[in-house]
This record gives sequence, C-alpha cells and structure tokens, in this order.
Amino acid sequence: MIVRMPSVSLFVGRVGHDPSPGGPMLETLFLYSALGGGVVLLLQLVLLWFGMDDSLGDMMGDGGDAGFDSDHTTDSTGFWFLEMLSLRTLSAAATFFGLTGKALLASGTSPGVSLAIALGVGYAALYSVYWVFKQVFQLETSGNTNIANAIGLPAQVYVPIGPGKVAGKVQMKLQGRTVEYQAVSDEQLRLTTGTRVVVTDVVTADTVRVSLSSASDA
Repeated sequence: MIVRMPSVSLFVGRVGHDPSPGGPMLETLFLYSALGGGVVLLLQLVLLWFGMDDSLGDMMGDGGDAGFDSDHTTDSTGFWFLEMLSLRTLSAAATFFGLTGKALLASGTSPGVSLAIALGVGYAALYSVYWVFKQVFQLETSGNTNIANAIGLPAQVYVPIGPGKVAGKVQMKLQGRTVEYQAVSDEQLRLTTGTRVVVTDVVTADTVRVSLSSASDA
C-alpha cells in the first residue's frame, strides 16, 4: 500500500494537468481582443455621447451607418452577413469574445470549450449591436423621408427581385439621401443586382413596386 500510493498520486496529478499548448496562446488572444475591442467600443460611446460618432468611423475608414446606408451594390449571396459588419459590431464582438474567453479559462474550462463559447458570445454581441443600430437607423430614415415621394424616381436593385412578386431590395436617392426599401415587381423576369428600375407604386410603409426603366430596356 505504501509503495502504490505515490503512483496513484502521480496518476491523479497527470489527469488533472492540462498540457494543452493552446492555453497560453488563447489567453493572449482573449486578452488582446478584450483590450482592443474594449478601447474602440469605449471611444465610440464617448464620441456618441458628444455627437461625434461619425468622426471615428471616418478615421477608421468605416462609416457610422455601415451596412445600413451606402452607395455600393452587393449581391444577395452573403449580403445578410456583410450587412452586419461595421466598426461598432466588430468592436463589440471582439470585446465580448475576449472577456468571455478570459473568464472561462480562469474558471478552469478547457481551451477548446472556452474558444467555442467565446465565439458564440462574440457573434451574439455582433448581431445584437447590429440589430439595435439598424432599428435606430430605420427610425431616423422613416422620420426624415416620405416614401410616397419615391414614386417616379429611378432606383437600382441590390438584392435581386424575383418574378411572381418575390421581394428584393432597391437603393435610391430620396430627398437628398441614399435610402433602401424592400421592393416587388410585376415583371416576369428576375431583376438582378445592379438593374436600373423605376418606382411605380408604394405597397407598404417600407415596400415599393418597381418596373424596368427605359435605360435597362435599351
């Protein structure tokens, strides 16, 4: 019994030891993600408080309303994800990814599980910030523009509109600003990204009916 006790202790010690080389690397990744994302997020909140939020976006090459109000067209493939990417959402994702990962590693959770949970929390933070600011942006847009004034104006398809009144999206200039609306069409062909159309009617508060413009027909 006396001879076997050290071997049992040694065996238990080996089981409890985590030799994974990814632990220190992950801890460093979590630390820098939390610090970097946290600093940018805090700076954005300060600028937002003083009404200067767009200044940081300009310095970083990312508009304050990235994903919501832009002049470029994007194909529908992957658009739902690309629309979520902005300085706000990425900094929030990095912050919560890092904080969650650090907390899990400190509590003794394995590196693999910590990474998986941290990624999930980071994505949840990204989507949450995107959703909140999208609602704010839509409220601002609806308060400053009148969709009825869109009738007769040219627009451009950036999320394809299918035949049979399958809704897509169009982008257009309305009352001095770039706006986007859901759109349907009575055309019998699919209106692809970049197709030039004309707004012919207002269907709902955020949906218009469009038809091919003469320029597209030509």
